[in-house]
This record gives sequence, C-alpha cells and structure tokens, in this order.
Amino acid sequence: MDIFEKVEKLVQKSGCTYEEAKNALAETGGDLLEAMILLEQQGKAAPRGGSYSTRYESQPQYVPVIVEDKKSERERAGAGAKGEGGQKFKEFLKKVWHVLSSNYLVINRRGEQMAKLPFWVALLILFGSWFLILVLIVVSLFFGFTYSFEGEKEREMKAANEVMDKFSRAAESAKEEFRKK
Repeated sequence: MDIFEKVEKLVQKSGCTYEEAKNALAETGGDLLEAMILLEQQGKAAPRGGSYSTRYESQPQYVPVIVEDKKSERERAGAGAKGEGGQKFKEFLKKVWHVLSSNYLVINRRGEQMAKLPFWVALLILFGSWFLILVLIVVSLFFGFTYSFEGEKEREMKAANEVMDKFSRAAESAKEEFRKK
C-alpha cells in the first residue's frame, strides 16, 4: 500500500483532514495503526458510525462496561445457567446426607433397645443383601423384635412407625394363632 492509499484509509477511518493524516503517517513511519492512535491522542480522530477509539476519556458518549467473573454471572442468570445444576445437586446431596445421618432405625427386643443404626448404615446393610435382611426382619418379628424410626422429624416418622407397629402386632397375632393350634 503506498502512502496515498494509507492517507486515504486514515482519513476514512478517523475523520481527520488529509494534512493531519499525512503528518501522522510521517511521524509514525507509515504505520497505520500507530498513526490512528496518534490522531486519537491528539483528539483529531472522530470515528464515524462505529467506534475505533482506544481512549475512553476522550469519548464521553461511551458507557463504561463492567466485567464480572463467571461465577456471579451464573448466580444472576438463574436456573438455565451453566454449572447451576451442579450446585443444586451438591445442595441436594447435603440435604440427603443430613437426613440419612440424623435419623435412625431402632431395633428393640421386649422393650430393651438392641441397636440404633443411622439410616445410611441401615440402607447399606439392606442394599448389600436385601433378600436375606428382609427374611431376617420378618423372622425376628416372631421372636419379639420391634423396629421403629427416630430422628429430627418425629411427625414425618409417625406414619412409618405406625406401619412398623402393625407389622409387629400382625406377627404377634400370627404367633398366638400358631400356639393355639
């Protein structure tokens, strides 16, 4: 690109006069970008249509842009934000763990407490050998064992405890019927 084309390009992009563009190119050794920066610093560049300025202070019509970190963007964006599901899942797991560790399966025999297992331990045992455990629970009901639930939310466990009491009473009734025969 010859000097004339560079002057034309600089005048077109900056809005300065031919003389100002020619002087800026001469001062910067023919470098278009440096000449544009120099014109902006001198306040002689007036962008047309779009913005070509590298100086914020000389352009009062520009609105400052606040750059925020990605985490705060996700927090503002709501449910559809990337990573939000992971945070919700993490909170869900915390709640589940709290419920599993603060509630207990209590095993009694003739009014005496034999064991008090946190739900998470009871579930591990149940998942480990569910068929054998269910058979043992049913058989143990016939030998005077009772099962109940204890924990933070007694009201929610009331229905489960009523069901466990019904099983205990049914086992006692079956045992009495067997003795009569």
